[in-house]
Amino acid sequence: MTRYICFRILAVIPMLLIVSFSIFLLLRLNNTDPVAQYIINSNLPSTPEVIAQIRQEFGLDRPIIQQYILWLQKAIMLDFGKSYMTNRDVVEDFLYYLPNTLILTALAFIFTLCCSIPLGIISALYRDKIPDFLIRIFCFLGVSIPNFWLAFLLIMLFSLTLNWLPPLGVDGIESFILPTLSIAIMSLCVNIRLIRSNMLEIAKERHISYAYLRGLSKTKIVYKHIFYNSMLPIVTSFGMHIGELIGGALVIESIFAIPGIGFYSIQGIANHDYPIIQCFVVVMCVIFSFCNLVVDILYVFLDPRVRKNTIDS
Repeated sequence: MTRYICFRILAVIPMLLIVSFSIFLLLRLNNTDPVAQYIINSNLPSTPEVIAQIRQEFGLDRPIIQQYILWLQKAIMLDFGKSYMTNRDVVEDFLYYLPNTLILTALAFIFTLCCSIPLGIISALYRDKIPDFLIRIFCFLGVSIPNFWLAFLLIMLFSLTLNWLPPLGVDGIESFILPTLSIAIMSLCVNIRLIRSNMLEIAKERHISYAYLRGLSKTKIVYKHIFYNSMLPIVTSFGMHIGELIGGALVIESIFAIPGIGFYSIQGIANHDYPIIQCFVVVMCVIFSFCNLVVDILYVFLDPRVRKNTIDS
């Protein structure tokens, strides 16, 4: 078990190297130039001498491989450099903006977890009946509406029309309600459909029929035999949705003017600020890798077959 976890952790290292080098290369091979954007924002004269001086200060006059090696040496020490636009340390700014993003993501994940499981079970138990029909309509609408468009609709309804919730900024926990709904609805609907389909598939298995013949109660069969055996795909889905929720914050935080890493990264993308973009991509990659690691460990405890193969290896 310990060897398996250590192997999975070590497997993250080459992946981070590949991802970091790929984004490093793509940023420098596209047609955007952070120096030009810096000159515009700083109202500096666009002369060859000024451009050459700024490129030298940013280290952009060196070969790409040398730039990457120098960046990697600092990134290993959690030093992602300074922002081209503000000259502030990127890691310090990320730590400043991170709490709001964590609160938003945690609320969205808890909402998804608490609502998708009971709604998915109800939809499976009342298959092709009114509760199932209503839940399926809700899921169809939820996966069809983009989260940014849903955010505007929620602002129009609950902020501008009903005046129940604040539309912008962070002023207490109520400021996170609309952003949470905007991010979580699509993940919620996807998980409801996944839980429903998995439970209906497991319900067709032979051991479920034997459980009914043995006289077990329906509640025990549903939760201990059907729901428990359908947990593996559900755990995978929830693990992946954590990273997706943080990725969704990239747009939603900008719409609701929430000072989080999504809002901060959007500004970096708009200004072609390489250190901010590279830090954001690496952080997202680490989060996805950590979520996958947690899912793999949960697999070991939930599935005896995986646990046996892990021990044997």
